[in-house]
Amino acid sequence: MGLVSGRAWLGIVATTSSFPRIPRSREGWGHANDDDEVVDDLVLRVALVVLAVAFTAWLALSALVVLGRLRYDRLYLDPSERRLSARRADRLVRRAAGHPRTEWGRWRRVSALQRLEQARHPSVQRLLRRVLHDPDPTIAAAAIRTLGHVGDEWAIELLVDALRRGDGSRSRVAAELERLAPTPGPRLMPLLRDANPTVRFWGATLLRPYPDLGDATLIELTWDADANVRAAAVETLGTRRGPTVATALSARLDDEEWFVRVHAARAVGHVVGADAAPSISRLLADQRWWVRTAAKDALRGMGTDAVPSLLSVLLHEDPFARNGAAEVLQDIGFVDFLAFDNPSSPLLERIYAAGGERFRDAALARLERIASQDTEEAQVA
Repeated sequence: MGLVSGRAWLGIVATTSSFPRIPRSREGWGHANDDDEVVDDLVLRVALVVLAVAFTAWLALSALVVLGRLRYDRLYLDPSERRLSARRADRLVRRAAGHPRTEWGRWRRVSALQRLEQARHPSVQRLLRRVLHDPDPTIAAAAIRTLGHVGDEWAIELLVDALRRGDGSRSRVAAELERLAPTPGPRLMPLLRDANPTVRFWGATLLRPYPDLGDATLIELTWDADANVRAAAVETLGTRRGPTVATALSARLDDEEWFVRVHAARAVGHVVGADAAPSISRLLADQRWWVRTAAKDALRGMGTDAVPSLLSVLLHEDPFARNGAAEVLQDIGFVDFLAFDNPSSPLLERIYAAGGERFRDAALARLERIASQDTEEAQVA
């Protein structure tokens, strides 16, 4: 029994010795390196394939963009390409007059409308009048854009009427009318008298490029019950001139709405100039940050002419007003001038006190830099 067991044990040992051993410790490093080389090679091949596909897709997309642009230019610039056969024109007219329910159908309707406009088809005016009132905002937007491309007198009338009635987005309509300037000018005047304040707002806004139109009505609108209308009228009058304009704008510096005061501060600074510095400097104590910022911008634009008004604000009880006055005095160069001319001036100390410690530190550091630069330039010379 023991002899048999010993022979069996020797057989098992001989059999197992023919199998590869499991690598231990540092054994098998060569196999690991081989695996790394295989992975690196695979990653390189995948990266090359991805790069080739991306480059091919980029070339195809670029070609499509170029071809699309060439086709667009040809349709708009070459009259021969705009012609439509009678059969195709009838099909496009039916498609543009339809009421599709799917997104694809709406896209085809818009495309048909644009193609008819490119061909100057006689049915375009009738179709646009109908499509402009479509409840679908996508279709109405396409009609507005197409009217802007047409740009004829009847198209402008339709756009103005759409702005008044609210067909489609009023901002889109206004953008097309603004792009068509100066042709729509006289047709915009009735918008200023419309009962809808939104229409009056857009009328006042669109008159900005027409300096010879609507001064009297715009001045009346600075007293409109709607704050948005007042702000639009003030902004447009900021590009005009004249004593009545200046008076109307100055009155809006005390408007109850902060955004109207913002527009008024900038407009008065541009129209009235340094004569309005005392009035605008009062806004440095306004509760709204935007109003104070607009006042500072207007006073900066006046330069040294605003210095007397700014100096009077240095003793204001409001710390924001004092700080704003010191900031403007610094920006127009008055603080630097005073620091070099009379560093021990009580006025300079008052400005530093109004601006605060950080203001003082920044001003002194700037003076040191300027003095250092002057010394270096003198040594070079």
